[in-house]
Amino acid sequence: MRVLTSFDDHEPVPWANGAGETTELVSLADSEQLTPHLRPWRLSIARLDHTGPFSALPGMARTFLPTAEVVLTLDGRAHRIPRFTPLSFDGGANVELRELSEPCFAVNLMVAEADSVAPPRRSLLMTGPDENRTAGTGAVPAVAENRPVLVLTLDASPEHQRFELLELSGSAAAAGHLGGVLLY
Repeated sequence: MRVLTSFDDHEPVPWANGAGETTELVSLADSEQLTPHLRPWRLSIARLDHTGPFSALPGMARTFLPTAEVVLTLDGRAHRIPRFTPLSFDGGANVELRELSEPCFAVNLMVAEADSVAPPRRSLLMTGPDENRTAGTGAVPAVAENRPVLVLTLDASPEHQRFELLELSGSAAAAGHLGGVLLY
């Protein structure tokens, strides 16, 4: 296991629309170096402390995982999202945070959509902490066993900081005990 980056190592920046702040853990350029076999991707942690619109990110597939229950509208349709439950949607969609049970953070994974000119590359996927177990064992799903697996911790522990991005490999890639989201 190796630590790739941590929330505490980066300064927050304004959202593209200026309505909030985010802390970028992995930029599109960083992802090209980290995972050249995958489509470019970006990982950030947004601060959610009031309702309002999200920035449009056309050309990106987006997965959003809040640390508290929220309600988003996607192109006018409401979606109640429980704590630590991922929701995937088109980055170009009209998205608004409509309800917020409490100020929280949200993990955002944005993956560049396939380019018809470039050779096909796999996408990075994100699962919630309760989805990344196989038959309750905490094992990484079979699809990820032949390549490095990234885990983002959701809470601090004696061993890891909150929002620390770890690279796991081989049989050491049991993410369940880390209490994080799995990126594979």
